[in-house]
Amino acid sequence: MTALRRMALLALGAVCGIGILVAPSPDGPAAPGLQEAADTGQFRPGNIISDQLFYDGAAMSPADVQFFLESKNPRCVPASDGTPCLQDARQDTYTRPADANCPGTYVGAPAETAATIIAKVGAACGISQRVLLVILQKEQGLVTLSGNNLTARRYERAMGYACPDTAPCNPAYAHLFNQVYSAAARYRYYAGNADQFNHRAGRVNTVRFHPDAGCGSTQLFIENAATAGLYNYTPYQPNAAALAAGKGTGDACSAYGNRNFWIYYTDWFGSTQVPGASEVTGRYARTGGQDGPLGAIKTNVVCGLPAGGCFQTYAAGAIYWSPATGARILSGPVRDRWAAAGWERGALGYPVGDPSCGLRDGGCFQHFQGGSIYWSPATGARVLSVEVRDRWGAAGWENGALGYPVSDVGSLKEGGRFVHFQGGSIYWSPGTGARIVSGVVRDRWAASGWENGPLGYPVGDVTRLADGGMFAHFQRGSVYWSSGTGARLMLSPVRDRWGSAGWENGALGYPVTDQVATPGGAGQVVQFQRGWIYWSADGGARVVGGAVRDAWLAAGGDAGDLGMPIADAGRTADGVAEFGRFSGGAVYLHPDLGTRVVPGPVVTAWDSAGGIGGPLGYPVADAVATSAGVVMAFQGGEVYAASGTGHALHGAVRDRYNAAGGPEGELGYPTTGVRALSDGGTFAHFQNGSIYWTQATGARIVSGPVRDRWAAAGWQTGVLGYPTGEVRELADGGTVTAFQGGSVYWSQATGARLVSGAVLDRFSAAGGPGGSLGYPTTDVTALAGGGRFAHFQGGSVYWTQATGARVVSGAVRDRWAAGGWENGVLGFPTTDVTALAGGGRFAHFQGGSVYWTQATGARVVSGAVRDRWAAGGWENGVLGFPTTDVTALAGGGRFAHFQGGSVYWTQGTGARVVSGAVRDRWAAGGWENGVLGYPTTDVTALAGGGRFAHFQGGSVYWTSTTGARLVRGAIRDAWAAAGWENGRLGYPTADPETVSGGTRQTFQGGTITAVNGRTSVTYK
Repeated sequence: MTALRRMALLALGAVCGIGILVAPSPDGPAAPGLQEAADTGQFRPGNIISDQLFYDGAAMSPADVQFFLESKNPRCVPASDGTPCLQDARQDTYTRPADANCPGTYVGAPAETAATIIAKVGAACGISQRVLLVILQKEQGLVTLSGNNLTARRYERAMGYACPDTAPCNPAYAHLFNQVYSAAARYRYYAGNADQFNHRAGRVNTVRFHPDAGCGSTQLFIENAATAGLYNYTPYQPNAAALAAGKGTGDACSAYGNRNFWIYYTDWFGSTQVPGASEVTGRYARTGGQDGPLGAIKTNVVCGLPAGGCFQTYAAGAIYWSPATGARILSGPVRDRWAAAGWERGALGYPVGDPSCGLRDGGCFQHFQGGSIYWSPATGARVLSVEVRDRWGAAGWENGALGYPVSDVGSLKEGGRFVHFQGGSIYWSPGTGARIVSGVVRDRWAASGWENGPLGYPVGDVTRLADGGMFAHFQRGSVYWSSGTGARLMLSPVRDRWGSAGWENGALGYPVTDQVATPGGAGQVVQFQRGWIYWSADGGARVVGGAVRDAWLAAGGDAGDLGMPIADAGRTADGVAEFGRFSGGAVYLHPDLGTRVVPGPVVTAWDSAGGIGGPLGYPVADAVATSAGVVMAFQGGEVYAASGTGHALHGAVRDRYNAAGGPEGELGYPTTGVRALSDGGTFAHFQNGSIYWTQATGARIVSGPVRDRWAAAGWQTGVLGYPTGEVRELADGGTVTAFQGGSVYWSQATGARLVSGAVLDRFSAAGGPGGSLGYPTTDVTALAGGGRFAHFQGGSVYWTQATGARVVSGAVRDRWAAGGWENGVLGFPTTDVTALAGGGRFAHFQGGSVYWTQATGARVVSGAVRDRWAAGGWENGVLGFPTTDVTALAGGGRFAHFQGGSVYWTQGTGARVVSGAVRDRWAAGGWENGVLGYPTTDVTALAGGGRFAHFQGGSVYWTSTTGARLVRGAIRDAWAAAGWENGRLGYPTADPETVSGGTRQTFQGGTITAVNGRTSVTYK
């Protein structure tokens, strides 16, 4: 469409609905026209719309277009002649094959809706459906017109295509489908053949304000193809008046086509710019466009990159943009290297600055989000990560000692990175940071396997020392170099030990070898200018040299019994000797006592005894093998070792041990060293016993069951205290050992028993194990109330403070035991068991006595019964031995039977002896439960040979001629009144007999009758 035609249409906007001010339709409400909020102050004449939006053929679907048309003109009505609203318009279409301008085939169909035509044309030609809608509106107002403003002529020239100002429109392009397709194809042609048109993207163009040349023009840099196409279609830019008018009319030199396109698009669809696209084109414009260093545009701006980025390529480079980094130029070898690294998707990300050249030796660089690329003619373009780059920068960039990078950043284990430079390398890891390694130090590290070797990553830069040496520390060691020693590798433990000795300025000087395995393979070693450091996992890093090292090596070094050092070689605290400690022993070099290799177990025991400051002092001889181990002599004793354990013996304990035959004697090997006790004593245990010593008791051997019993009693802190003698064998095979607080007796039958105090004294007085008691079968045991006892093979000894120590044995002891021992009625014994004439035995107790004979057994007599028996001469009296225990009776009485009678006692009658025929007659009458009750007198002899006893309920009289007769009641009273047996009546000759009304009893001299309360005596 010609410029003149466009200007005429704009000037007649009120008539034809094309201008900015759209006249209302006579048949309906006013069309919406331009009534949104586009701010023409934001109009950019060099970038009216982004290529990405203009050439987006998938911006809208047919349904989207239909919805848009209906929403923009919801009250539209057709013209009176039937011309339809655009949302209702339909047209048969024909197929348009794909070509250079429209790369997609348009497949025709009958009665397609306007929305479908617009959507399919946009898709086929790659022109945004939004752009097509805007052009339809700005050319003929078809989107918003209604009623009679809708005419067939408007549809015939819908896009203004092929309608010159000076001639009718070409009918070959008439009607909606042809207009839309042809205009879309034309815009694609502009883009594909830019050099055929006056308005071109990427350069400064002369763009007029109006068809009238007198209105002027400006030199305008057109940033993209879409804007160039709009100017080729409508070759005028709005002047200041047109823009100031907003949606209104400017001045006579104002043109509105491209302004209105921008306003409609902005109001309907938002910004005409894709974020980044305008920044890219603007940045290109500021470089001078195609006349600048980038040259001509090769591609449109492409957006949709990661992080919202955009780019455009040019003949000599590219511009990349992202929201975070801005628009940056890339070119030359730097751009090529970045491309090889994956463009913006690679580790470098987007550029954060433009390329910079003019560096030393003609180098260039560019910084990126994830690092930098540096280039020089000699080294090429090299990628640096941020961490490596920053460290290199701190070292002076390419002007520093490292020079230019000669490798790209490389990835290593554990997330590490490295770059090699002309003068060294930088290695970085998350744990160590970025470190510079160079020269011979780097070479040595490289030879060990770089970061994969034993040293790991560097943790410091290569550093020069005052004397010209160099070093670098690594994760697991260091490399040190001097001109005299070369570069030497050592691992951390050795290095740290060397460091604590003053590094290269200390006594050892520089290392002269790398760290290597020891000859025996037990550890590692580094030789220094003036010494050695040996390391093992168990012993750590140790300085060993001189005579100590010589002695160690002579003993086999790490392959020998001594193993690896576990301490630095040094001098003893007293300054006399040199020594070294090893995992398997020690070496001591004494100026007078010589060089001694001390086995490990001996060292341990020696140390436990105080070492050279203890009683043992220095070794005076080499270790000597014995049948069970080794023994080593010291100034003050010996150390015996067996099965990997050593024990130190000295002093009186050692002397006693040696006197007993040492390890070949009865005690065997020591199982402990000499140990001090809190009270000043000492001891040592052996395989077969112990030796205990005090100043008061001397050194004593205790062994076997005796020692076990003593140990169970608390050793020297128990009741026995220290031994005062040694195990002494007895004639019968038993043993006894004396202690401060008692003795321990042992026999095969009884075991080891502790006897002490008064019990021991009484046992000893009784002849000990050779006496009647034999060996103890229990220890002396404490009883409630303070008593003590011990049982023996032949009896027991019981002791209390009140009763003393008493021997109880045999049947007497058994009877006492059956009564509850000391807890029974008898209590503790107050005498020993004593033999009696005739073979009997007895013992008195706190609560009675026990008497025994073979015939009577062991009987308990106590209380008043025992007292009455005792008063009668004990077993030597008429009663003889008891044949029963004292027994309690109903009512509180007690009795005991004896060989010659009985003793009965009550509180009311006292203790009475009854015996012979009198006792028999009483027994026949029911004892105390009969009519007589308890005796109130003993059986008493009478003149003439008779006997009697009085009882609570009568009396019993006996003679050999009359027998034992019971006399009681009124008859006894009458008899007594007649003079008892000495009266005329004499002795009773029969028991009382019952008569009518009473009783009668016959006597030698008459009869006594008691009838009805009256008593009468009848003499013969």
